[in-house]
Amino acid sequence: MPVHHRELPARAARADLVWFGFDVLCEGATALPDYLALAERFGTLVLEGVPPPASCTPDGRQRFADLADVCCDRGTRLFLIGADPLAGLPQDSGLLRDLDRTASRLAMLRREDGAR
Repeated sequence: MPVHHRELPARAARADLVWFGFDVLCEGATALPDYLALAERFGTLVLEGVPPPASCTPDGRQRFADLADVCCDRGTRLFLIGADPLAGLPQDSGLLRDLDRTASRLAMLRREDGAR
């Protein structure tokens, strides 16, 4: 699927929905403009294979956070399939502190989806 001047291998794309693997969209060589282009084109994004945050690379965690920000800001529905991206981290974990904003954005997406 062409996204922001390059091809990203989507698992499926139909009308207003696109489906990607976490490995492609967050651990691959993607960036904020890619997420903005996807949010402009699709109202629903499915992200499959979401791993526990401790097993992601720092870049993968940052891309995931960027994706959550874009979806929240653009009103794009985001469905996550896989591990709870915030579960299993000790409360005093530096990683948990890094994910605070992402947790907040995911909670906003959950509330917005329930309000529809």
